[in-house]
Amino acid sequence: MGHRRKTQIKLTLFIVIFLVVTTAYTFNVHAKTIAKPIYTITPTSKTFDSIYMNSKNYNKNTKHFFILRSYLEQLEKTRGGKLVLKRGTYTISNTLYIPSNSTIEFADGVKIVKGSTTGNASFMPSSTLFQLIRPSYANKTDVYGKFNGEKNISFIGKGTVTMDLKLLPRTFAIIMGHNKNILVDHINFKNMNGGHFIEMDASQKVQIKNSSFKKSLHVKGHDKEGINLDTPDRQTGGWGQKWSKYDNQANDQITIENNLFDHLDRAVGTHKYSKNQLHNKVIIRNNTIKNMSSDSIRVMNWSNTIIENNLFSVTKDAELTRNTRGILLSGASNPKIQKNSFNYIPRAMQFIVWKNSNGGTTVPIYNTLSNGNKKTLENNEIHISTPK
Repeated sequence: MGHRRKTQIKLTLFIVIFLVVTTAYTFNVHAKTIAKPIYTITPTSKTFDSIYMNSKNYNKNTKHFFILRSYLEQLEKTRGGKLVLKRGTYTISNTLYIPSNSTIEFADGVKIVKGSTTGNASFMPSSTLFQLIRPSYANKTDVYGKFNGEKNISFIGKGTVTMDLKLLPRTFAIIMGHNKNILVDHINFKNMNGGHFIEMDASQKVQIKNSSFKKSLHVKGHDKEGINLDTPDRQTGGWGQKWSKYDNQANDQITIENNLFDHLDRAVGTHKYSKNQLHNKVIIRNNTIKNMSSDSIRVMNWSNTIIENNLFSVTKDAELTRNTRGILLSGASNPKIQKNSFNYIPRAMQFIVWKNSNGGTTVPIYNTLSNGNKKTLENNEIHISTPK
């Protein structure tokens, strides 16, 4: 009798466990099959939530900001999805915050323009178009460190898509920090003035490809990168987002390929470093970089970088009066630089010791190259002109 009772208890327990596991599995599968929402807007759309259209700050200068803001806030509520922008011009006066698992798709003919006014003195315009932080966290302090911020965010252009900073001083198109799995594809950036097209700090697995970065105004004494790789370091002052933990985290696994950089100070680079923090596995491949006013690529505290199959060029006449570098390296560890073509660049590559000035650690940084690294340097082409 006792044996039979024990058997019944075991059987009952097995059935309960089986039902719990089966139910959990069924619920999980169902959850995974729920499709993320897709929203489509035009420059004349209404906001997702009509409350914004009744805001005292809603007017002809801010309407596009509020349209996009309302849909991005909705994407946070749905834990991601896709926002499709149809052809037209969208003037963005204030920062738009993007949550995890979001794709922003721009149709052919979309122009994102940085607005300079809001029409309301109590609601000042911002300096950025997009920041990769969920809207509900944008005004919080000390939220994210390492690579623990927003993830799985894509900017995808379908055809000719432009982000225009209008040469407004110290403006930025995209600021990313503590992010992971980020894609920028087929976007044309233009008209930078003292800021960066893309500011990238403490981010992992970032792809920037098939895009263009054109025209910047030179600020004397400041060589500004189209794509800036930086660390969230209070001492250097290169990062100002209060939602960061300011943990000095460097970037990791960054790929920049098949892009055009034209008439900038610098294409890609770092201008301040944090002690013992190296940007790891930065790959710069198959890009055309021309007519830079300073070094095309500025490597500073990068490890395991690959720079290959890029074309660096200035005009033949410009070479005779300029003294710039194609690639300037400090604090490089195990760099692989090969199969690049340097056309009329006064100094193709230069390796120097460096230390910060005007903020940040002043511990010098040195390049570390193996014999193999040095041998690889021979596998580059240099074309020069002959002075008359």
